[in-house]
Amino acid sequence: MDNFKLNIITVIICVYNEEYSILNALRSLRNNDIYSQTEIILIDDHSTNLVTIRILNLLTKFTQIKLIKSEKNLGLSNSRNLGFSNANTDYIFPLDADDTFPPQALDMVYQEFVNDPNIDFVAGDYETIDIETNEVKQINCYSVSTENYIDQKKLANDWKLLGTSPCKKSTWVKNGGYNLKYSYTVQDVDFWIRILKNKGVGKYINKKVYKWHKSNQGMNAQFNRFEMIKLLEDHTDFYQLTMSKREIYNKIFEAHYPYKKAITLIKIGKTHFLKLRLINQLRFISIL
Repeated sequence: MDNFKLNIITVIICVYNEEYSILNALRSLRNNDIYSQTEIILIDDHSTNLVTIRILNLLTKFTQIKLIKSEKNLGLSNSRNLGFSNANTDYIFPLDADDTFPPQALDMVYQEFVNDPNIDFVAGDYETIDIETNEVKQINCYSVSTENYIDQKKLANDWKLLGTSPCKKSTWVKNGGYNLKYSYTVQDVDFWIRILKNKGVGKYINKKVYKWHKSNQGMNAQFNRFEMIKLLEDHTDFYQLTMSKREIYNKIFEAHYPYKKAITLIKIGKTHFLKLRLINQLRFISIL
């Protein structure tokens, strides 16, 4: 793997204090025929855990794995952008350090890119594993596809797309990378929406390509309702595929109202007053 010209796919692994889970993630790569042609990049988002730091140091000392360190904790958007920008192949498969790949996942994804050169990303099925309860759920993405391609309207109605779905570096460049505005939560949703709105093509394969190990402390554990509202505001045209403008603006207003954010509520009310439900119109008037 020391000659990047031989590499045909890149795996970027985002790390933040995952300790020994990093090794499990790396082991899962070995169950692929193209492992020897896989570039592996670790992006450390300024880990503070001593075990994690020790593991990363040993990996850089005794393997050909590339390690990129962030000078401070900047979140997943920044880490993924660092990984994509340093990748030496066009086919990139992100992996969070607390997750794993099922056998042959890389092989299947790479072959799909080769067989269908016009696609921008690959979406497969995946499983979620609850670390606390050991409950395993199988997530099938067929329902958000039409004739094996991701369908925007179906996806807007039932978001199932995996945040770490494999994507071309050229597609990442074309769409401006991950938005730092969403660096700590829902950054993947914003990224995929922008790609789809920009006429990006996602290919669905009826194969399991990822194992998502979910926990309360995991990399993907954070959720912020205001970030979801930002998505509605930033991508109103996407969500209009399944909701009316009236529904969207009322959702946005009602999400902000309990927190009495007067400036935000007044802005929404002035711009979209006629689209607000009567109760929200009265709420708007009351804060003027």
